Amino acid sequence: MTNRKKKAAFTLAEVLITLGIIGVIAAMTLPSLINTYRKLDTSAKLKKFFSSMNQAVVFSIAENGDPVYWIETLTYHDPESLYDWFDRYIMKHMRILKNCRNAGSNCVGEYVYCDYPGRCYGASYISRNAVLYIFNDGSMITSLTGGGVDEETGMATSMTLHVRFDTNGYGRPNTYGQDVFSFRMNINEKFAYITCDTHKNLTGGSVSLKSNRDTLLQACKTDPQTCGCLLMYDNWEFKKDYPWL
Repeated sequence: MTNRKKKAAFTLAEVLITLGIIGVIAAMTLPSLINTYRKLDTSAKLKKFFSSMNQAVVFSIAENGDPVYWIETLTYHDPESLYDWFDRYIMKHMRILKNCRNAGSNCVGEYVYCDYPGRCYGASYISRNAVLYIFNDGSMITSLTGGGVDEETGMATSMTLHVRFDTNGYGRPNTYGQDVFSFRMNINEKFAYITCDTHKNLTGGSVSLKSNRDTLLQACKTDPQTCGCLLMYDNWEFKKDYPWL
């Protein structure tokens, strides 16, 4: 008689059980992996944006002289003069995909950003008050004119530009502290630089980069407009206790 060796094989039930276990493990770990990737990607884009903007200022000072002369053509809450300003002094040194002045409302589209969950601003508000540029990597900035005080000198700045940076552009959630972060550019007689926005839009007052981390963390929790200062303090790293991601 010929001996036949039995071949080992999985039964259908065993295969289904194995796939089920794999599915459960994937369901448990995938959200964590996605969140980790999102934090790393957002952190990298914030570092790149902050460095590129300050580098553009340095190049512009070398080309155009003292920053005090840059603001002679600026008018408060006038997007046209602000577009002229950004085109001349900043955006020529950045990698721009689209300048939204020329594209008008079609460029802004249905974009909406929220400075706090439930309090949002649409395309008409942006195009009426601010400029909008889209970078090559899909991130974007909007900016409008304002006022402020330089933290280092205590001097009132000749001009402050409030800059919102959206790390993923039209991608959601378009919310402060998550993918939208607030900065300000201070311009005075001998200096121009971009830093985080210390202004508390919701609760009033301001924070300081000289504050301790606990103060910055609490400010971020209650007023996400200031979260950029916490991230700047942490070298743009999203720590485990960061409240919005």
